[in-house]
Amino acid sequence: MSGGKGWWILVEAPVGVDSRWELSRVIAVDGGRDQAVAQAAELARECDESGREVHNPEAYGRRVFRSGEVDWLVEIGRPYWNDYAKKVITSKSHVRISVAELEHQSEAPHAEPPAKGRLRRAMGMS
Repeated sequence: MSGGKGWWILVEAPVGVDSRWELSRVIAVDGGRDQAVAQAAELARECDESGREVHNPEAYGRRVFRSGEVDWLVEIGRPYWNDYAKKVITSKSHVRISVAELEHQSEAPHAEPPAKGRLRRAMGMS
């Protein structure tokens, strides 16, 4: 991929107690758009609730929704035994998987600590 451009798989997953969406994975694809779409579709069928590939995708229940030509929403269920309830409970989560072409990239600028001023020195701050 010359100049950092190319095709990528983007995985978004809910994080934290407020379940805000976060870009959890960015996967560079060797090959063109068709290769990226094929890899993303396979990932949708085989990922866990964080969007990572698993060795045993059959341990999860899932519904894969193709919401666009290159976009999937995956609902993932994982059963577990709840000792308190004395029954099997299925936790559900979801991830979004998309294919995108990188259009532009630049690094964040280097940051410098603030210069020491009189007030900062008087207060013992660096």
